[in-house]
Amino acid sequence: MIQSKLTSLLIDGAAELGILLTKEQVICFSKYLTELKVWTNRLNLISRSTDREIILKDFLDSLTVEKHLPLGAYIMDLGSGAGFPGVPVKIIRPDLRVVLFEATRKKVYFLKNLLRTLNLEGIEVQWSADKNKIVEDLFGVFDLVISRAFGSLLKFAKVGLPFLTWGGILLAMKGKKGGEELEKDLPFMEKMGLKLAFFQRLRLPSLGHERILIGLKKG
Repeated sequence: MIQSKLTSLLIDGAAELGILLTKEQVICFSKYLTELKVWTNRLNLISRSTDREIILKDFLDSLTVEKHLPLGAYIMDLGSGAGFPGVPVKIIRPDLRVVLFEATRKKVYFLKNLLRTLNLEGIEVQWSADKNKIVEDLFGVFDLVISRAFGSLLKFAKVGLPFLTWGGILLAMKGKKGGEELEKDLPFMEKMGLKLAFFQRLRLPSLGHERILIGLKKG
């Protein structure tokens, strides 16, 4: 289990976001934390130096999108990396269907092992370079495509747009300069058939770091 102080940090931080964690969900996050630390020694998965940083900057940051996820939504986590935000979101929202879409093969191995360890259902890993599967089969089927660290907003829009169903949402998780990026790129994205659905400023629990969530609707 996560140490008691870290458990409180996770539970209280989630509560600040309007999320009440169950005992089973806290245990799941604890297992996730353990796997991250074990695999980071091999793959350099994350740059966080402490458990506290992982909880605040990865777990809780991932949960900031929860209010924008409709019941039963089909979601792609584009460039999932170490599983953020897709895995934390799935832990607290078993109703969601999630695809973790990742290009780096070693990270795909980690994600598949993680899902076995956490025993999560309704979530799968897709290696974007897998020649045995046709990525185009995933085009036009997702209610939301989420990106936490995929690149620029415009790049995310270009790559993520084909995967959206009509009326679906691209949800970009950005830092404090997200507003400037949106102002610069929105005219180009509007020409792509996207329109601004929401723009939310928030602060991470405990740290107070500013985050910006940008929703872009297809059609």
